[in-house]
Amino acid sequence: MRSKSLLALLALVVALPLTSCSGVKTPCTTNCGGGGGTGNATVSMTIYASESSSVNVLSMTLPVIGVSLTPTTGSPVAVSSTTTNFEMTRLQTDSSLVEAGATVPAGTYTAISVTLAGSSGIFINATNAAMGTCGVGAVCNLPASAATTVTFTFATPLALVANQSQWIGLNFNLNNAITNTNGVSVSFSNTGVFTAATTTRTGLPTGSVDAIEDFVGVVTAFTSNSISVKSGISEQTLTATINGNTVYDAPSTSLGYTQCALAPSCIKVGSTVSVDAALAAVGTLTATEVDVLDATSVDEVEGVVYPTATAGTFGLIVSDKVVTSSNVALTALTIGSPIFLTAGTNPIGYIDTKTLSIPLNTITGFTSNLVAGQQVRVQVSSAAVVGTATNVTANNFLLRFSRLTATVATTGTIFTVTNLPAYITLLNTSLPPTPQVATYLNYTIFDGLSNTTDPVFVAGSTVSVRALYLNNVAPAFQAAKVRVP
Repeated sequence: MRSKSLLALLALVVALPLTSCSGVKTPCTTNCGGGGGTGNATVSMTIYASESSSVNVLSMTLPVIGVSLTPTTGSPVAVSSTTTNFEMTRLQTDSSLVEAGATVPAGTYTAISVTLAGSSGIFINATNAAMGTCGVGAVCNLPASAATTVTFTFATPLALVANQSQWIGLNFNLNNAITNTNGVSVSFSNTGVFTAATTTRTGLPTGSVDAIEDFVGVVTAFTSNSISVKSGISEQTLTATINGNTVYDAPSTSLGYTQCALAPSCIKVGSTVSVDAALAAVGTLTATEVDVLDATSVDEVEGVVYPTATAGTFGLIVSDKVVTSSNVALTALTIGSPIFLTAGTNPIGYIDTKTLSIPLNTITGFTSNLVAGQQVRVQVSSAAVVGTATNVTANNFLLRFSRLTATVATTGTIFTVTNLPAYITLLNTSLPPTPQVATYLNYTIFDGLSNTTDPVFVAGSTVSVRALYLNNVAPAFQAAKVRVP
């Protein structure tokens, strides 16, 4: 059993001014598409992202409305026909489920087609010159993209035989899709926007083809054998098996957040939780960790922080929400919605240490200002739309995990990085030029590498981390996960 570290947030001060869907599904029935073989195979599909280095993207929503496979003979075969909005910046370190256990005809497939609705997003101009119509220091909308279908080939044709279970990973390259030549542009027709992997990455648990991590939502069903959780912002539902190896994290034991004595005894329908689950090739999910954020759900929003020109007010780009009231302002929020956040009386701060709860018991305090790039979850005491702005007041703050991509400077259990997103380094002058990233044996998850001594983990390599971002604390980044793309 783990418990969270409880820490006090003493002050909130402005930094600088600024102007899916689990469960086995069968989109195809026996021999419905023609893959050139006999019998059926099972396909499970996830999506993840490579970073954007040319544009400081705070949020990007990619609405996937269908995926199909192109066989060597016959018609395309549908793998997924469910519309799902994926927030791509968080997928630098994590994966989301596109389809679990779809039935497709055996045969050889040469290409994948991904059908997209129009995307949207938010970026911050952290350069010293205007980016198109986006001024220096401004937070602006990414150009909207048109609905389209992107077709791309497998590196090697995918041969499926009857009764085979196969994973396909869709890698969405933010850097190829979003460019800043002559102003910021978004195009899914650029070369290399999508690629596909069929070989599982190093570091995954035995028997799994991918991991679905930090799926946040409200519990809709819970027994000793399974849990179902529905996201309040994407409306995806994840259902996972629970077994004797499932780890539970209890919420903080005092102040602010609705409490319970121990998890899992406090989990019930209506609790807000974060679930990590291992995906098997056949499409089943097994919960590896259930982190209880709130024993009883209340109005909450979560997102990445950026400073504003107004003292005492922060910007926040929404990535998740739970709405238990009838508040119209909160109900209208979607992925990427900007809000203005202020603290109520005597704000209290917590740290959601989750998998790092035991090694981080020694951290003495989350006592510094909020800074650009931190991921926070807040309990909303009031929310209203004023003009075109959504203003939110909160008394309880929960520091959660930021997703960041950088370049490895020096290696080791505690390694250093350079080339962090410019809006982080420019807007937090107390951050060292090569900040430290701490990893913890048996607690930090490695994805694409076995550990920090792996040959792929060298100075100059690209690394994505899911980490608690602590201001004025060293190491600044406490890594729950390290992924080498």
